[in-house]
Amino acid sequence: MSEDLYQKLQTEFESHIKSKLSELLERKTADNQTFLILVNKLWHDHCENVLLIRSIFLYLDRKYALQNANVKSIWDMGLELFRVHIASHEEVKTKTITGLLELIERERRGETVDRSLLKNLLRMFGSLGMYTEVFEKKFLEATETFYSQESVEKIRDSKLPEFLLYIEKRIEQENDRVLHYLDSISRKPLISVLERVVLFNNVATLIDKGFDELIDENRVGDLARMYNLYNRVNSLKNLKDAWNEYIKKKGKELIMDEEKDKVMVTELLKFKSKLDILLKEAFQRNDDFTYALREAFEHFINLRQNAPAELIAKFLHLKLRSGKNKGSSDEQIEILLDQVMTIFRFINGKDVFEAFYKKDLAKRLLLGKSSSVDAEKAMISKLKTECGANFTNKLEGMFKDIDLSRDMMEAFSEVFFFPFFFYLIFVT
Repeated sequence: MSEDLYQKLQTEFESHIKSKLSELLERKTADNQTFLILVNKLWHDHCENVLLIRSIFLYLDRKYALQNANVKSIWDMGLELFRVHIASHEEVKTKTITGLLELIERERRGETVDRSLLKNLLRMFGSLGMYTEVFEKKFLEATETFYSQESVEKIRDSKLPEFLLYIEKRIEQENDRVLHYLDSISRKPLISVLERVVLFNNVATLIDKGFDELIDENRVGDLARMYNLYNRVNSLKNLKDAWNEYIKKKGKELIMDEEKDKVMVTELLKFKSKLDILLKEAFQRNDDFTYALREAFEHFINLRQNAPAELIAKFLHLKLRSGKNKGSSDEQIEILLDQVMTIFRFINGKDVFEAFYKKDLAKRLLLGKSSSVDAEKAMISKLKTECGANFTNKLEGMFKDIDLSRDMMEAFSEVFFFPFFFYLIFVT
């Protein structure tokens, strides 16, 4: 009895659905969107009819269909019949998919479309188990085609900062589509296609298009955006290599210009400070970028053998000599010395530096021209930490000689009276 009733119900369902299919195909629609509206109404009416019939035949559903593993529930039977006779009908399926892709492309081009229509029909494919097989594959292919064409135009017509913003905006928009009408399972493959086509395929092109200019102009925000985007497609190595090459190129221009020797150390400090800020604020103190900076600095600063060592020693002589830093506090001097040490550690000719620094220190001490004994000792302490005790033995010995000479002269003056006061200072 129950089986016969179930079979009659299924037959009536199937007959009704076939008649609706005939009506749909007989309708001559002017455009794909109108066809989508008809399919959506057909789906909506079908779902309501199935729910109504299930409520009428609730007893049959519970006591027969749900109690037999090989028999579908009335709801599942209704979905299966719709899928077989309408959604899988080649003409209906093709026009529906074409219409959906057309609406999505129009939205990508800036038009306002009926998102609820898109959502309902894509939910239909999901409910019928056809979303991945029927829609998603063609959707991803259409996405790749669209962005392949658009990205070529954008790269040609946009500056690098504008193109980076374009990529960010497109990623945000595609995520928004997943939120509003696409199935969540499409998020990962969709964003992957977008990033591959628009970003990964253009990694080298974008660097050539204006990476150096972004650093020149100190565009921290744009560089941070570029870093984050390249990180998304595992291309930070390309960016790191470009960073390394930029530092070498700009550093070489600076270090090889002998006409700028008088200001070279000051310019090196400015350059290093700028790079450190970018490393922190744009490149998130990435270890690879940090190492690339150090390697590049060490490379270019030693292109002129011994010159940087001599210039750094002369720079310190000027900064530590009395009368040359009026108004500078001890804290400011300390900061300056720390900055000098950041470039000192890159030079290979440290023995050359020692020779010049020792000669200039002797002048300051013998002539009493040192601006601050504390600053002098602080600098020697930093050199000792960086290079070891052997490096600073002679420098520290000079201070001991000064102290010893002063003590001897003070003792001598207590025994012998002179109408004038003088010091004999010996520095070894």
